[in-house]
Amino acid sequence: MDISTIIKIVVAISAILGAAKVIYEFTLGGHTRRREEYRFAKEFLNDLYKVDEADKLHPLAVERGFYAIAGTSSIKADDVEYLLTLLSPDKALKDYVLSRACVEIDHKTQRVQFRAKYASVFARFWRKVWWLLIYFVASLLAASPLVLTGPLGLPTRFMWLAIVTIPCGGLYAYLALRDFIKITRAEALVKDQKKHTPAIQVDRNK
Repeated sequence: MDISTIIKIVVAISAILGAAKVIYEFTLGGHTRRREEYRFAKEFLNDLYKVDEADKLHPLAVERGFYAIAGTSSIKADDVEYLLTLLSPDKALKDYVLSRACVEIDHKTQRVQFRAKYASVFARFWRKVWWLLIYFVASLLAASPLVLTGPLGLPTRFMWLAIVTIPCGGLYAYLALRDFIKITRAEALVKDQKKHTPAIQVDRNK
């Protein structure tokens, strides 16, 4: 194996790891909307907890406000309300939105718990290993025309196969890494419940 082949392999592996970091950060959300999210959350929560009964929000406004804070209407408004009572509510909310296929909130016990399929440590472990394996295989498949053309002695025209392998392999790599992240964020959310704090109660009769 000559030095040029080694360099190509190192570059390919670096690209795979770099893509994983980008996908991870993208999945968790960027920072471009932080100021707008802050302003909305501040205004909504101020309106929600106003002492004056005359200024009390309509239930429709409350529900849509919770959906807006969550960034989706695919979870229940009372789930959002519960998550806002946790320490680091922004992280808890984003983790729940991302990993809701793995967890659910039991409002009787006031706990986030794993869904039955993900309840055991082993069930989560083998799934994480599987999705990581799929990610690396799909990433290598995506880059294979660029990396293997030289070592296999193939004509340079075979590098044009990257037009097909990069989007196809890249898509599967993205989906696999996203499912891996879902499980890891679900585990973090369930573990962080040790820091649960009671909801703020506002006496509206004052």
